[in-house]
Amino acid sequence: MFGIGGFELFLILLFGFLVFGPDKLPEIAKTAGRAIAKFRTAQDEMKSTLNAQSFMDKDAEDPFKNPLEVIERAAGDAQAKTAKAQAEVSAATDKAAEKISEKSASFAERKAAYDKARAERKAAEAAAAHEQAAQAAAAKDNPKTEVPAKAAACATDDAEAGDA
Repeated sequence: MFGIGGFELFLILLFGFLVFGPDKLPEIAKTAGRAIAKFRTAQDEMKSTLNAQSFMDKDAEDPFKNPLEVIERAAGDAQAKTAKAQAEVSAATDKAAEKISEKSASFAERKAAYDKARAERKAAEAAAAHEQAAQAAAAKDNPKTEVPAKAAACATDDAEAGDA
C-alpha cells in the first residue's frame, strides 16, 4: 500500500496516537475509511461512465466509434428521460387538480348543508316566536287561563320546598 512497510505504518500510527490521543484516533480512522470508500466508488463510477461513452470499442470489428453517434445517443437518452419526467409531472398535476376539484365540490356541498340547516333553525325559531306570541295573545284575551297556570306553578314550588 503506497510502498509503506509494516514498520513505517507502525510509526505513523504511533505518532498519530501521540498527536491526536486515544479518543480521537478511532474517529479519525473511521472518517478516513469512509473517505477512501467514497473515493473508490466515485472512481468506479467514473470508469464505467468513461467506458460507456468512450470513442473506442475494443470488442467491435471497428474499434473506433463515431463521436457524433455517441453524442446523438446521449442526447436521445436525455430526451427520453425528459419526456418521462414531463409525463410524471403532468400526471401529478392532474391528480392535484382532481383533489382540488373534489375539495371545492365538497366545500360547496358543506356550504349548502350549512345554509339549509341555518334556514331550518331560523324557521324553527320564527315558529317558536310566533307560537309564544299566539300564547301571549291568548292569555291576554282569556285572563282565567293565566291565573290557574300561576297557581299550578306556585303549587309545584310549594311541593318542592316541602320535600326539601
